[in-house]
Amino acid sequence: MFPKFLAKYLLYLGRWQLSTPLLAFVLSFLGNGIFGVIVSNLVGGLIFFWIDKKILEEKKEKFAQKYLLYLGRWQLTSITMYPVVQLFGGSLWGVFVANLVGGLIFFWVDRWIFTGKTIPPLWEVKEDIVCADCGKRSVRGYRLVLALDYDKRKDTDPEFRCEACSIKKTKKLRKKGIKI
Repeated sequence: MFPKFLAKYLLYLGRWQLSTPLLAFVLSFLGNGIFGVIVSNLVGGLIFFWIDKKILEEKKEKFAQKYLLYLGRWQLTSITMYPVVQLFGGSLWGVFVANLVGGLIFFWVDRWIFTGKTIPPLWEVKEDIVCADCGKRSVRGYRLVLALDYDKRKDTDPEFRCEACSIKKTKKLRKKGIKI
């Protein structure tokens, strides 16, 4: 099985290639070839992964600042795109416009990659339970079955908790880094 980091990195490089048709379309009006765009995106993806990772995994909730920073990051790729595209013909203006349009569109793809919000948490609810933590009877019990980095689908002895204990357990899991 692929290490999680390697899978994410390959997904990110694939995201860069998803921008190739868009960049090729924009650059075709400005005289650039598709081969140059493919090579540029490959070089840029290898280099700028770390910057995107920093931008999109940071815990600060300043969305507008992050988005502007990300668009600026796209313009930094012009430094790598321009020399590569020049080998195949093209202009800096074309790279600038392509990166602006690409940044506006592919931010959402990168955000999805880096935030890991791909699996909504799955909860199981059971009626009339004895809480696994406090031992009290409860009309309704809860257990987290599936979340990012958490999988209890094959648990042979599932533990249900009353609402109060379920909230406490959820907080503990979040402190461990489980995204719920």
